[in-house]
Amino acid sequence: MSLVLDTQGVSKTVIGLSIVAQACAGVVIAPFVPRLMMRIGPGRLMQLSTLLAATTLVTLGLFQDVYLWFPLRFLLGASAAMLWSASEALINELVDDNWRGRIIGIYGSAGAAGFALGPLVLIATGSAGLLPFAVTAAIIVVASLPLIWLRDDGRSEEDMDHPSLRRIFRLVPQIMLLNLIYAAAVESFLAFFPLFGIHIGLGEARSLSLLTMFGLGGVFIQLPLGWLADHVNRQRLLHTCFLLTVAGFVILPQFVAPKIGGTLFLFTLGGVEGMIYALGVILLGQRFRGAELASASVLFTGMWSAGTMFGPIIVGTGMDLLGNASMPYLIAAIYACYLPVYWFGRQSA
Repeated sequence: MSLVLDTQGVSKTVIGLSIVAQACAGVVIAPFVPRLMMRIGPGRLMQLSTLLAATTLVTLGLFQDVYLWFPLRFLLGASAAMLWSASEALINELVDDNWRGRIIGIYGSAGAAGFALGPLVLIATGSAGLLPFAVTAAIIVVASLPLIWLRDDGRSEEDMDHPSLRRIFRLVPQIMLLNLIYAAAVESFLAFFPLFGIHIGLGEARSLSLLTMFGLGGVFIQLPLGWLADHVNRQRLLHTCFLLTVAGFVILPQFVAPKIGGTLFLFTLGGVEGMIYALGVILLGQRFRGAELASASVLFTGMWSAGTMFGPIIVGTGMDLLGNASMPYLIAAIYACYLPVYWFGRQSA
């Protein structure tokens, strides 16, 4: 969607605001999702979310106006927030802790495959017109078909507990704040890397293919890292992935241009960075159960949404002021904001 708006001559600041409209939905609906999830069940909520997402995508393709996109992207963000919250709560509730890293690694790989598929769709369909939106909506519908056989009836009002999101945050502030920073960084990267690549002479097709390799790194590298998460200290593995990611964005401009080297670099960076999110999900499942897990999953998604509200604005405005080449350094600076929390956590441990 950033490419469509950029082609229309929309400033990167407004592009960032458009992303914020989508992101703020997760924050707005967060207080209501735990009760909804417990009432109708996460499976049913996932079904409704995919239907809303597909319908909204087609509408976005039909009406390509930057101002009309603001409310439409809000609906798209709401559907995504409900889908992520419900799926993570359901998987974390069902999986045994000894296998949690591997199962969440598979889950993260599947999500990364979706991110990798996005640029491939754009390469095949182009970014203009209804076609890319319609194809994406069709992919969502097809992917949601197995949910038909997922049966969960939710719980009665009498059986439902509704832990405070504030209480959940106080229990695991480091995980929640890291997801806030992670979302700000990764959403900015996905939105602006094609523009960065075009600016440094890679071209649109090459930039999109590198973005695909970034996603594929998440597909393949998260599997062994998920296995590793079941055999080592998960908190230390999370910190290692975080520090490697910060370093990766600092040196990205020096490694992205070579054809083979750039591909391998983005592949590795995508896998290591993607594991930050997966380890956050793993640690939540390790800590919470039942209604608390549902609330923690919703808050985790809400922190993601909050991060995507300010990340693209900061990076988009920074690129307007400092130039497109500043993108990786701006993302590294966003990650650096978490370093005080990281060091405090190490001292507390």
